[in-house]
Amino acid sequence: MKFSIIFCTLFLSFGSFSQNSIGALTGSYKVDLKATMPFFDKIAYTESGELPEDVRNRIEGITLVLYNDSLSLYMNEYTRILPFTSHTSSKEKGYCDLHLDMSEMTVPEEAQNMFLTVYLKQKNKLQIMSSLGPKEMDNYIWVKSD
Repeated sequence: MKFSIIFCTLFLSFGSFSQNSIGALTGSYKVDLKATMPFFDKIAYTESGELPEDVRNRIEGITLVLYNDSLSLYMNEYTRILPFTSHTSSKEKGYCDLHLDMSEMTVPEEAQNMFLTVYLKQKNKLQIMSSLGPKEMDNYIWVKSD
């Protein structure tokens, strides 16, 4: 249950890509466990440097799909689709910002203008961070899987 809430928070945190830039990033992504492990170690999700099997299985079951105008997050049997408008990033070293369309959701007022910033990592990898401040999923490194 805790991970479902965390992943929902991450998904709601996704909101920043540039219309001109997003095309190069469209596709399916999985969490890169090796690149994300320092974060798991930091928050004590690991036991002796290894993730518990149930945690690993849940994380490995997550798929993020980026389209030109929306993103989808698939977690086990849960699916969330968020439309966005992409823009050139307003953040230093950001690739693009995804401004989420929150009009169909009931969210706090401060989340109405939320966006996500996409940062490019090594080849075929990216990180997505929320404009609302640090969220657990901000630390996840995503690797292109298609």
